Amino acid sequence: MRFVTTFFLLVLVLVLVLVLILLVPTRAPAQGWSCTPDTTVPVVTQNGNQWNVQMASDAHHGAVVVWQDRRNNQSDKLYVQRIGADGSTLWADGGIPLASTGGYQYYPQIVGDGAGGAFVVWQDNRDGTSYDIYLQHVSAAGEMLLQDDGLPLCAATGHQYYPKIVPSPGGEVIVAWQDKRAGNFDIYAQRVNVLGDLLWTPNGILVCNTEFDQVDPVVTADGSGGAVVAWSDYRGASGFTDIYAQRVKWNGGNAWKQNGVPISQATNNQWNPQIVIDGESGALVVWQDRRNSFYDLVYAQRVDSNGTRTLPENGTPVAPVEANQYYPKVTSDGSGGVVAVWQDNRGGTDYDIYAQRMNGAGQMLWSPGGKALSVATGHQYYPQIVRDGGSCVVAWQDRRSGSYDIFSQRVDLTGISRWDSNGVTVTNSPNDQYIPQLAGDGLEGAVLAWADFKLGTGSTDIFANRIGSNGLLAGGCFRTFNQDSLAKRGVRIRKTISLMPNEGNVRDTVFGRGVFSHGLVVGHERYDSSDHYGWIYYKKSYYIRRTLPQIGESRGFDRKYDKPFLGILKNPSLYRYNNATVGEQIALKLNIAASDVGITPASLGDLKYRDESNPGDRLNGLSLRDLVLRVDSMLTNWRAYPGLDYNQIGSTLRRINHAFDGPMDTISLRPMTIAPTNTLFSLNFLVPNTDPPAEIPRFVAAEGLPDEENGFRLAQNYPNPFNPTTTIEFNVATPSLVSLRIYDLTGREVASLLDNDQLDEGFHAVDFDANNLSSGIYFYRIMATPRNVAEKSLTLVRKMVLLK
Repeated sequence: MRFVTTFFLLVLVLVLVLVLILLVPTRAPAQGWSCTPDTTVPVVTQNGNQWNVQMASDAHHGAVVVWQDRRNNQSDKLYVQRIGADGSTLWADGGIPLASTGGYQYYPQIVGDGAGGAFVVWQDNRDGTSYDIYLQHVSAAGEMLLQDDGLPLCAATGHQYYPKIVPSPGGEVIVAWQDKRAGNFDIYAQRVNVLGDLLWTPNGILVCNTEFDQVDPVVTADGSGGAVVAWSDYRGASGFTDIYAQRVKWNGGNAWKQNGVPISQATNNQWNPQIVIDGESGALVVWQDRRNSFYDLVYAQRVDSNGTRTLPENGTPVAPVEANQYYPKVTSDGSGGVVAVWQDNRGGTDYDIYAQRMNGAGQMLWSPGGKALSVATGHQYYPQIVRDGGSCVVAWQDRRSGSYDIFSQRVDLTGISRWDSNGVTVTNSPNDQYIPQLAGDGLEGAVLAWADFKLGTGSTDIFANRIGSNGLLAGGCFRTFNQDSLAKRGVRIRKTISLMPNEGNVRDTVFGRGVFSHGLVVGHERYDSSDHYGWIYYKKSYYIRRTLPQIGESRGFDRKYDKPFLGILKNPSLYRYNNATVGEQIALKLNIAASDVGITPASLGDLKYRDESNPGDRLNGLSLRDLVLRVDSMLTNWRAYPGLDYNQIGSTLRRINHAFDGPMDTISLRPMTIAPTNTLFSLNFLVPNTDPPAEIPRFVAAEGLPDEENGFRLAQNYPNPFNPTTTIEFNVATPSLVSLRIYDLTGREVASLLDNDQLDEGFHAVDFDANNLSSGIYFYRIMATPRNVAEKSLTLVRKMVLLK
């Protein structure tokens, strides 16, 4: 008795474990970028603070990151790390030091070199007395390409602070900084080529040295080998700063009047300038302005290549509302204008994130008061912006949930936000995350990095994540199924727990939810030209199961083996038609449908195929929805695609179908939901779609599996008449021993297709090859003997015609 009780307890435990497995909705994604905001990529997690992170694109969908580092109780040093497109760190664990000298290394600034590496500039007091400006070029492999410990751009007496760097044509860079060699702070600049040669005067050329201090320079290239520099200027002797600018020519000479032209001389402070090129060797300058003593507003001015201001004197407000507008950041719109973003407390309680686009004529192209990117509760601080392609990605630190998290938004150049209202959560790890930086990923998304207290040590580390143009972290996590798995017979889910559902259940459920209510078509239905073109039609999930997997010769619908492929081919089995490209096309259509109805994660069909190694691929740049339509055309309209390599098309489809496949280890039953297996950005041939997602039909989920005709049924063979092959379909109501035989008109048995074969309930089909028979009328008879001996045997007979 005790043994029986123990046995049943063990069975109960096993059942409960299986139930828990079946109900698990998700599983941990692969290493690299993460699809969930609570899991992010550690860039560096050394002891002590790592902070003041800066970053630049590596031109290969990843980024190069630099930060200040106080590991091992040392004074601040600078370290760099490259993060690959898939989220892997490519250089030494913990980063590579830029210089091994003593002293402090502060205020790093970085630009990409366009080849996977970056230029980094910083202020450095290695001599122990004053700060100087140093530069290093780090290759894509993490090698230091300039002299050891960095190239001195300026080692003049006195302090040199706050360098800013901008790329210039030919792989050069231009750096500007504030400089105290003459007692007050002045503005200096230097141009450096890719070899580390200083192209202007040693220790830099003088940009401005008028009375009092000039501080906080910003710089943009002028497109002609020179630069435009802007700064905050105390020359008015009022104790307040104004904004001035100067254009430096390619040879280091000043193009405008000595000590620069005024951008704004309004009362009170104008400060925190930002600058972008206008495309005509001039610049647009944006700054924070306190001319109204009650609040700061963001102002803008354009100065042309001659140093002439083209907008109203002292600039124009980009969003004239009563509010404090702080911390503006800018990017070029690529058309001679500027996109600015800032934090704004016009609601009177907390700060939100607003943006505005202004063209070169000073016209505000979005809402007059600016475009709201986030008006969530709590403070949103320190926005950053980068333009990538036809849109801008913005990131900020956000306190809507109590602690500071990182959020992001993509806004296109028409002012439409493309992601969730109030932004997408990039990270919501424990404790605070703050002051994010970002770099465009080349696909209208971004790589983001920030200082993070998540580890709870009391000091900050650097973490990162990548967000796709679709607004999904890591581009999204997805799930696909391959031909082999979709060919499985679905497991019947009964009231008592049996086997775990399989990929066959996915196929059946797709049909059961009405996605292919009128059947699944491969190729184009060309009823107008059925004597020239062919296509395939599958009525039910059952026919899909018996047609997969297809591994035969890849080809268009030009022929069926040795005969022309004309008109509609209904529900062919592998015996009647076997084409690897067709099999992969069926699998991809099922994968997209499973995503659309929520069996697998959404938006699979919106992803784009992109094979950078084969730019001539005819499928490149297509969303998966459009790709299956193109392949349908290639199959049916094969005459329009001369010389097409159908093997390559089939390989592409197979590559996509295997992109996110994996074991069926996590599933929920009602409604059927299957966890993702892989991140988009772990692949190199699928990318997010920058276009708005397609409108997905709303399918109503049916209860259980697709309805099948009940009872014992024998269908008419098809085609009929036939030559020399045909298909016979039947349904059995319960598991049975089934015989299927062919007879001629005299009653003589001429073929036995099934001979007391054990079959489960449901639809079945058998192909019959009459190649050895002569033309005439034949009969086929099925007899089913249920395994349940209490049920009687059943027999049905139909007629068929063989015409040769």
